[in-house]
Amino acid sequence: MSARRPRSSTGLIAQYGSLESTRKAIESLRGAGFEELEVYSPFPAPELEEAMGIHSSPVRRWALIGGITGCTLGFLLPAGASLAYPMVTQGKPIVAIPVFIVIMFELTVLLTGIFSLFSMLVHARKPKLSLPSTYRREFSVDRWGIFVATGTDLRSEAERVVGKTGPVSVEVSS
Repeated sequence: MSARRPRSSTGLIAQYGSLESTRKAIESLRGAGFEELEVYSPFPAPELEEAMGIHSSPVRRWALIGGITGCTLGFLLPAGASLAYPMVTQGKPIVAIPVFIVIMFELTVLLTGIFSLFSMLVHARKPKLSLPSTYRREFSVDRWGIFVATGTDLRSEAERVVGKTGPVSVEVSS
């Protein structure tokens, strides 16, 4: 869970034994100016997302765009076909909206689902064919982890901030 992927794979990896200590560590690191964080958690935790400043997913915007696109296409495709090949019957309008409602609904649902699926995959950076070098197996079992992307110049400052938060272990990743 990260607001943005750290550009560097050099930095510190801190392991924590509780959700609360991880949340406090994230707040301390962000308060000290470290924004490039990668957080690992054994289960989804809204508290960590809030501490990292992640408030809403962009997937809902893409779903809305897909729904609007589907509804628009659901009207334009049959209306265009009706205008291209007019079949006047008993004085009824060539482009009649009630006839198009079913196809508008179907394309709205279809494109909302397709846009949602692909935007979720893009924003979740899936599929990941390999785990990052900063991942530890304990992060999926009973530990929380924070990777702080730092250069050699800020490493001592990051170690000082992380050391104050009471991690179970700290290691340098290079």
